[in-house]
Amino acid sequence: MIVTVTPSPSIDWTVNVDSFEFAAVNKVASKTREASGKGINVSVALHRNGIETKAVFPAGLDTGRFLVEELQAQGVEIAAVESGKDVRTNITLIVPGHSGTKINETGVELSPEVLEQTLAGCRAALEGALRVQRNAPVMLAVCGSLPPGTPEDFHRSLIRLGKELGVPVIVDASGDVLTAAISEQPDLIKPNVHELAHETGRTIRTLGDVVTAAQELRAKGVGAVLASLGGDGMMLIDAEGALYGRALGVEVVNTVGAGDASLAGFLAGLATGGTREDCLRSALLYASSAVGHETTLFEVDPAIADKITTGSDFEDERTLAEPSLGIPPTPTKNRAAAVNS
Repeated sequence: MIVTVTPSPSIDWTVNVDSFEFAAVNKVASKTREASGKGINVSVALHRNGIETKAVFPAGLDTGRFLVEELQAQGVEIAAVESGKDVRTNITLIVPGHSGTKINETGVELSPEVLEQTLAGCRAALEGALRVQRNAPVMLAVCGSLPPGTPEDFHRSLIRLGKELGVPVIVDASGDVLTAAISEQPDLIKPNVHELAHETGRTIRTLGDVVTAAQELRAKGVGAVLASLGGDGMMLIDAEGALYGRALGVEVVNTVGAGDASLAGFLAGLATGGTREDCLRSALLYASSAVGHETTLFEVDPAIADKITTGSDFEDERTLAEPSLGIPPTPTKNRAAAVNS
């Protein structure tokens, strides 16, 4: 059982147009609305591929009911906490020949009572899974950033909860929220190149730079780093060293949600007892399948497996297509005010 927690869930509204012009009337070709948010996306992908999961999140009012009903209709097991607040909406504009354009609302501030109930929901989900699945892995995935005004200790409390129960904790967050989470030494984090650069203050231009930055975070107590490298693939850096993988010749329609798909794939590999190489290949398979769809809902395409290569023998000096200039993170009094992702 993989329990995901999404403190700031969303409704994804994807709008497709045949063409787009600023300061003009643009006609919608098609549109969809989906339950979303990082952890929710992970749980949906896992459920659609037969992996047991439970999504924990706060939600309220009409938008919250839509979120709950959508997930229930898909058969996803959930633990929704009534927040009394609307769920934010994220808009993705899809224009032929261009990557998806995101317009994200900021999350709403949650009361201390709702945050406590969300934490309690995670505890109940984990303890229930541990009672039932004595011989099967149970994991906690803490996904996304925090709603405005949320104490920075919230993510830390979730990591401490996982450690208290002996459950591996995976964190997929960014900015100051990720910085705070790293201090609690989670078992795995999933940063992209820019987040790696931010956390280490290093400029990352090559695959070797990725390894160096990841090992610096591991020296702080992080168990493993699963780095998303965009079009350059992914890299797993853990106690056994660095493992690099990529998929070639994959059609890209929409990259929104690809990071969530990759995490779902990696966790699916762990849940089924896969090796580290199996898990990395699974992450690439899920992500490569996801980018071929217009929305965050996707089916894993087994044919893509033949396009995936992985190995520990790679060129350190290979230049990344999307390098990042490292700027050391600046401590703040309230890291929880990070922009919602």
